[in-house]
Amino acid sequence: MAYSNAVVNTTYLNSYVAVDLLELHLKNSVGTSDPLYLCGGGYNISFDSPTAPTAGTNVYEAQGDFIAVSTLTEDFEVKVGKFSISLSGVGNSYVNRFTSYSPEGQRVVIYRAFLEYTVVNNIEGLVIVPDPIVLFDGLVYNVSISETGSSCQVTVDCATLFSDFDRSNGRKTNNGSNWLFQDGNTYDKSMEQAGFVGQSNFLWGRL
Repeated sequence: MAYSNAVVNTTYLNSYVAVDLLELHLKNSVGTSDPLYLCGGGYNISFDSPTAPTAGTNVYEAQGDFIAVSTLTEDFEVKVGKFSISLSGVGNSYVNRFTSYSPEGQRVVIYRAFLEYTVVNNIEGLVIVPDPIVLFDGLVYNVSISETGSSCQVTVDCATLFSDFDRSNGRKTNNGSNWLFQDGNTYDKSMEQAGFVGQSNFLWGRL
């Protein structure tokens, strides 16, 4: 992955501020776009994201509601990347937003943004460095809500693909399923007897 020169230069500074920006492309009860923009730092960030469903600059709010993100590891194996996002459900409408309309299959994007200290018109502040790094771009596959007498936490489970074959088998050992994954071609009959093996001793591949 190639990073912008501005991001590379910022990471070599003696001190820099990095925050995570979360986009949850949710919908409301009538099915129209109702995205959630949150920031993992203590500073509201204005960012014109290329992946946001709402065009233009959006404010990613840092209200302490974006609690944590579980570790997402990468390796050379072909598999579905999965991780979880923890949100606070206390004192806001997040619970209703996740229960009023099915969030499964909605897009999730997380950016790692770097901030630099600047002074503009004698006003001090932090400005986002162009081209933040995309840490994750995937889909919601499950949402769970845990409530106690004094707390509430919303856990959003995400995956890089909606068809997570570790959770639910998608391909079956029969001709119909096999042909489905071969664009409807029906010449391959390798699964013809798979459903009727029972206690028989099939000599697969032998004459």
